[in-house]
This record gives sequence, structure tokens and C-alpha cells, in this order.
Amino acid sequence: MKAYRIIIAGGLGDVLLTTPTIKALKEAAPDRKIVLYCMNERQQGIFKNNPHVDRVTSISFFRNPISFIKYFMKWEPFHTDFYAALMPAIFCDQNAKDLIAGLHHLELKDNKVQLFLSEKEEHMARTFMAQYRNPILMHITSKTSKNQEWEVENWEALVRSMPEYTFLQLGVAAEKKINNAVDLRDKVSFRDTLALIKYARSFVGVNSSFSHATNAFDIPGVVLFGPARPEIWGHINNINLYKPVRCSPCLELLFHSPCPYDKLCMRSISVEEVRTALLKQLS
Repeated sequence: MKAYRIIIAGGLGDVLLTTPTIKALKEAAPDRKIVLYCMNERQQGIFKNNPHVDRVTSISFFRNPISFIKYFMKWEPFHTDFYAALMPAIFCDQNAKDLIAGLHHLELKDNKVQLFLSEKEEHMARTFMAQYRNPILMHITSKTSKNQEWEVENWEALVRSMPEYTFLQLGVAAEKKINNAVDLRDKVSFRDTLALIKYARSFVGVNSSFSHATNAFDIPGVVLFGPARPEIWGHINNINLYKPVRCSPCLELLFHSPCPYDKLCMRSISVEEVRTALLKQLS
């Protein structure tokens, strides 16, 4: 049986949403080789230790000249998971995981995000998180659109309102630091961050790659939605807070353009609502 070649597109969150489809493809034809072509090392890292994948490699011509030629000469079929072209927030009602499966003519029996940690990663995460009282991971930014972000003052107010819990801030150094939160920005690798998620009490953040990763481990989190719809990008393990206004959803219309209404949908979510949702999850 010929290999099933997939060009992995999109951001890290989109790649995580692809993993249930990879599992379904392998289960549908166990003898078929699954070969994935990724754009960067972080994408490749998502599939590390994944038993449903036979090979993970780069799209680079210098790494895979023969595959590159086969693709452009159309000598063999290459598939893609680029579901964003469907403009799902506006035109679709299915969850992104099911939309991606549909591109491969599949119906998911198991739509959970698939992540596989090594024993070393598991041990590191257990040991690291054990030093904090009631650890909650927090991710406040969205690479897709700044319109998905909540105000920094709100995050700081949330942390102050829950002194019995330890908030650990994920992300990169360019993101604003939240006072009174443990600063993990740019201090933990992407794979290690995925492991930390598994051993957190909870997660709170915006619609992003880390909110999708919670689904792999059934972590009870709280995710804030504004220009995007939780029906598309939400997960059942999280409480998805969404206050749609007249112009919602606008994610695929504005992208990186600033919101002309000062992010009313995000500002409509109060600190008390997020706190209440978190306490419900933690109970």
C-alpha cells in the first residue's frame, strides 16, 4: 500500500487539531505508511512518539528533494489539512477536528487531541509542578489575532482574586508579564510545556495552541473566546466563555487588523466570570 503523505499547514494549534485525523487514518488502514511534512521543528515535535505516524520530516527541498519533485510534478498524491480556507468561524458548524477529518473523507470516532510524552518528559513535569501549590497554567496571548486577547489588568486581577492558587504564565518573553504569576515565558521548551499541562490542576487562557493541548490530557480548563467561536475551536474538557456581540465572529475577516470596537466581545467577559468558572473546574 502506498504511503499517505500529508503536508501539515497552519499554526501549532491547527497541528494539534490534526492529530485525531492522523489516528483515524492509521486505524482505517493499519498497513498504510503515514508520512507528514512539517514546516518547522515545533510542528514536528507535536508528533514525537506518536504511534500512528511512520515518518515526520521537513517540507524543505534540501531535506527531501525527491519528495519535493514528486509533489510539483504531481507524480504522487500529497494531501493537506488546510481547513482554514473553509472560513469555519463564518461558514461551518462542526468542530475543527471534524472539519480536518472531512478533508480526508473520514468521520472521527475519537476526536481527542493526541499527544505522547516520554518517561523523561513525564518525570520532569511531575517534579516541576510538585513544587507549586495548586498550580494553574495561564496563557494570555494569541498569535493568530490580538483581538482574541483579554486585558492584562484583568489577568492580574484574576491572579489577585485567587491567592490560594499558583498561576504559572506560559508564552514567550515578548508577551507582557503578569504580576504575581510564576514567569515561565521562554523558560520551558514547547514539548516540556505540553508535559506541564498534563500535571497542572487547571488551565486558563485564550484560544491558542495550549488551550487545544489541554484536550489531550482532559485538563479542566477555562478558555476565553471573542472573535472565534467555541463550537469550532473549543473542547469539552474546558469551560468556554463566549459573549458574542453583533459583529461576532470576525476572526477570519479581521485577522491581524485591529478591532474597530475595542474588542467588545473580550471586554464583555468579566474577571468574576472567569474566576467562577475556574473554581467550578477546580472543584
